[in-house]
Amino acid sequence: MAATAPRSIAIVKTSYTRSASEAKASVRYIEQRKGDLERHPHRQLFGTLGELSRAEAEAYDRLDRAGQASGKTYFYRIVLNAGEGHGDLDEHERRAWTAEVLGRIEAQGVKVWDWVAVSHTNQGQHDHMHVVAALSRTLQKDELAELRTYSREAYSHQKEMQHELGVYQDDLRTLQTLLKYHDLQHTPPQVEHQRQRSLDFDY
Repeated sequence: MAATAPRSIAIVKTSYTRSASEAKASVRYIEQRKGDLERHPHRQLFGTLGELSRAEAEAYDRLDRAGQASGKTYFYRIVLNAGEGHGDLDEHERRAWTAEVLGRIEAQGVKVWDWVAVSHTNQGQHDHMHVVAALSRTLQKDELAELRTYSREAYSHQKEMQHELGVYQDDLRTLQTLLKYHDLQHTPPQVEHQRQRSLDFDY
């Protein structure tokens, strides 16, 4: 009997606070946490519109603004761990995976006021993502269960996309077709809205 390939898993761990100060402390921790070699590696924070140019200061400003949003704000600390070891996805696909999962939270009827995230690729047995997200309400158990399933599927999609783009990297026309297809089929509404808003103000 042929061996069955191990199923891709995706672990979503969450906790939350109502305190913006605690959320900012979490940002500082995930950016500065030591790697396995006991060094403080440089980790680039990113969000809906890409990399944060002012790193922690910009992240703090965004979380403060989110905390002032109308209604209640819950600052969620989220860990996305695909359980696939190291180097399975490159940085671009890891960020795209993160954005897909945050987009799914919005699709569940939760307003995502803002979020910042960072990759950890040199700490622990698996590459994983740390996210600090400002949400309009708490996530329910059934929503978290659905989110774990969705994150696994989204991770598999990013692996497939990375493979396809690698296979056709010398075929520009096919690459453009694949990028357009994946963008139309899988871009979360939240990310597409933010991207369009960025284009509108790109003078």
